Amino acid sequence: MNQMNHYHSGAYPVPDQRGIEPVLFLVELDPQRVVDGVRYDDNYLADDVMACGTMRETCPICEEGHLQLVLRQKNVRVAHLFCIECTRCFGAFLPDGSPALSD
Repeated sequence: MNQMNHYHSGAYPVPDQRGIEPVLFLVELDPQRVVDGVRYDDNYLADDVMACGTMRETCPICEEGHLQLVLRQKNVRVAHLFCIECTRCFGAFLPDGSPALSD
């Protein structure tokens, strides 16, 4: 099984859009409900899952690094944020309870 690959394209710079950044509420998700894979010891392994970019949010569990955005794809059932350090998956919600990541 492969580790999650990170893809980043510098071809399209993002314009500076400073302002009020929305607060996101992160909820840990069961990886078995989010990604097709297998549980091995205390880890959940999945093939061919690609992250689309690094977010400003850090992992609320390990606080080690910025979360990775993972959109729906072949083996991914639900768009989510992924911590490469502790391999946890998170759903992101706006203050009104609506999902911040849409499918």
